[in-house]
Amino acid sequence: MPAQPDHQAPVIAFYSAWDGQRTYVNPRTVIKTLRQRRIPPQARILDIGFGNGEIALAVAQAYPQGRIEGMDLTERNVKLAQNKAAQRGVGNITFRMGNAERWRPAAGVYHAVILMQVMQFIAEPDALLQRVFRALRPGGAILFATPFLPPDAALHAFFLDAYARVIPNSFQYRTEDAWYAGLFDAGFERIYTAKAHWEPAAQPPDWQARYRRATAAHGVDYETARRHTWGGLISARKPE
Repeated sequence: MPAQPDHQAPVIAFYSAWDGQRTYVNPRTVIKTLRQRRIPPQARILDIGFGNGEIALAVAQAYPQGRIEGMDLTERNVKLAQNKAAQRGVGNITFRMGNAERWRPAAGVYHAVILMQVMQFIAEPDALLQRVFRALRPGGAILFATPFLPPDAALHAFFLDAYARVIPNSFQYRTEDAWYAGLFDAGFERIYTAKAHWEPAAQPPDWQARYRRATAAHGVDYETARRHTWGGLISARKPE
């Protein structure tokens, strides 16, 4: 496999050792969004950075006439997801290793491309959005979930640090408006966000501890930080 960009090495190391237990976005939300975007039953769908495979498998089961593909940086995740598919008898799905930053898709292949909690690890997300746009069929949709920087720029330094602490090796964060701008520039339309508040107190204890250390380091009031800890699942359409 070709050498990875330097920023990807710690990501690969982390996800080659994680326990694979947590699914960061509810698969039902992803399926609901695909249906709202009128992705057809026989769709070809790509899940980039599928992690433990739960979302891709749920999509495959919701789209039994479709063809679902998963691409991930780590061999561990590929084997984990393949084993789950075999155990559950899900036959309309394939998993493979692949690098989103080196991915050069053919045009008009997919009805939908999914990237759940992936963008925060991508050095050039606008270039990736452009490649997704190319890979989609007319009328196809992109779905991606990521934490947002708040509109108040005074809080950006804190959140860039806090998110990097609680999501190991992550570094790429933007406001919701900035993501919209990138999507519009790539050619997408009809952009929508299903927003979600990340309640710090509901996160795992180690997550909470790192988050509180970040508030202390930046002198940010915890309640102010809590109120601005948002993310969302953004979806957008390629014009017909």
